[in-house]
Amino acid sequence: MLVPDDVEKRLAHYVETRNGEVVCPLGVGTQGTVFAIRVLSHPTEMAVKLHRRDVAYRRELAVFLRLQELEVSEVRGHEVPQLIGFDDELLAIEMTIVSPPFCLDFGGAYLDQPPDYTPEVWRDWREQKSEDFEDDWPAVLEILGEFESFGIYIADVNPGNIRFQNNT
Repeated sequence: MLVPDDVEKRLAHYVETRNGEVVCPLGVGTQGTVFAIRVLSHPTEMAVKLHRRDVAYRRELAVFLRLQELEVSEVRGHEVPQLIGFDDELLAIEMTIVSPPFCLDFGGAYLDQPPDYTPEVWRDWREQKSEDFEDDWPAVLEILGEFESFGIYIADVNPGNIRFQNNT
């Protein structure tokens, strides 16, 4: 996985401040890059996401803080990563690592109101997501409904972010 120089520098600084080490990259997305890290003060590996842009970082952090405030650790049987720490200067969010079934990646989520899409965009979005998830789509709608009950509207919905046990 190709990691931009600025991300590598911020990651190195972050793990240094946490007295830790990078274990491996976990993934790259439109909002940022995620790495597994190990720190001396914690018995298990954790994930740290380094965001590309401040706006995406702030939006995702706000979602994690809402989930923490509401003590949400799972939604409809899907594990939700728990916020461990964050760094505003480095645009880094540290969280637990989850296993399927899970819901993760809140960089494309909105608090307290859904994105301002036209009815046509919403129709096309639902059609595409229904195709992406196939038989799991009704369960995804229930998951999204529960997040909405927390005031969290997830726009970046895909089988990589909402994973079921049967498609690991």
